[in-house]
Amino acid sequence: MANISSFRALVAKKEKIKNFSIKSYIEYSKEEIYKKLKDNPISYLSIISSNKKTHTNHYDKIVKNLEKFKEKNILKTEEESIYIYQQITNKRTYTGIVCGVSTNDYKNGKIKIHEKTIEKRENLFKDYLSICKIHAEPILLTHESKENIKIYIQDKIKDKPYIKFKSEDNKIHILWKINSKAEISSIQQYFKSLNLYIADGHHRMASTLLYDEENNKNNNCLAYIISEDQINLESFHRIIKKVTKKQKLELLYSLKKNFSLIEGKANLLTGKNKVNIYLEKKWYNINFKSSSDKLIVQILSEKVLKPFFNIKNIRDSKMIKFIPESKFKLNKIDSNKNILFCLPQIKINKIFQFANKNETMPPKSTYIRPKLRTGLLMLELK
Repeated sequence: MANISSFRALVAKKEKIKNFSIKSYIEYSKEEIYKKLKDNPISYLSIISSNKKTHTNHYDKIVKNLEKFKEKNILKTEEESIYIYQQITNKRTYTGIVCGVSTNDYKNGKIKIHEKTIEKRENLFKDYLSICKIHAEPILLTHESKENIKIYIQDKIKDKPYIKFKSEDNKIHILWKINSKAEISSIQQYFKSLNLYIADGHHRMASTLLYDEENNKNNNCLAYIISEDQINLESFHRIIKKVTKKQKLELLYSLKKNFSLIEGKANLLTGKNKVNIYLEKKWYNINFKSSSDKLIVQILSEKVLKPFFNIKNIRDSKMIKFIPESKFKLNKIDSNKNILFCLPQIKINKIFQFANKNETMPPKSTYIRPKLRTGLLMLELK
């Protein structure tokens, strides 16, 4: 069902790739960016960091910076290839395929979504592509486990890698390059019978399609494809900020009256309807009994966040903050001013179910790993 393709990667030379590639830009603080630019002038941050005041000027600067890096032979364009990429963290290993995927497959529903995109963000990235014409970070796609793909990858990673290095965040990154036409054709056949599901990168995929349609092009989108058993899904907890004493008391009264609310300690959230609430330095466990197929994040929004805090659009509300499960620290929560809602994890089969029904989940329903390296492999657009 899905078409994947080889591509001519723009990539830093082997001895420079460790210093060139970066974590996702949003993971850096301003102080870290300043230090990185000072200590490492050949990082991808040097290409995308700019004092330009408008998006257009900033994008023009990125184009000029890319050309400078090419002229200095820091970056080179490789032959048509597909790559196996492995990321090793202190907790687990992720292994999958880096390739191009078709915007037509996305348009025709062969690449499926579980999240709505925002037109403003689509157009912003489309404008970036129109000027910069480059994907520096792949979207993350997943698929139902396929034995022949798994066997092929396991066999291939026994070979000597093309690139291997350890980044500053102690992750190990390994690439194997596949440039044999016969081998590329075999890999493409493996995916012909599969649906692909966007795990992360909905806006980049949508923006690439917009760019192609607006310019009558047929570009691929850069993608990292991993099996469902490689995906790591975390909860996305909610913090409601600056809640008054009166609001807290009214909320507790209503929850006790209408739901099964028990004061206690944080449980493991094993039940699909369970939520933990941290309020005034106390834990409460709540069970939203429901016979519907609604996700707990939907029920929480409809029955609590909207009626009590007037949060109609969680994506745009300034009252709400989202914290991934792995980054959550209780001692950082000011329970005198905030209320914390801890939600259970969503399983990958739920994402498949929503996508197959052409339904979408609420924003920030789940936090998905792996988070990919920017500037490791780049794809230039026509």
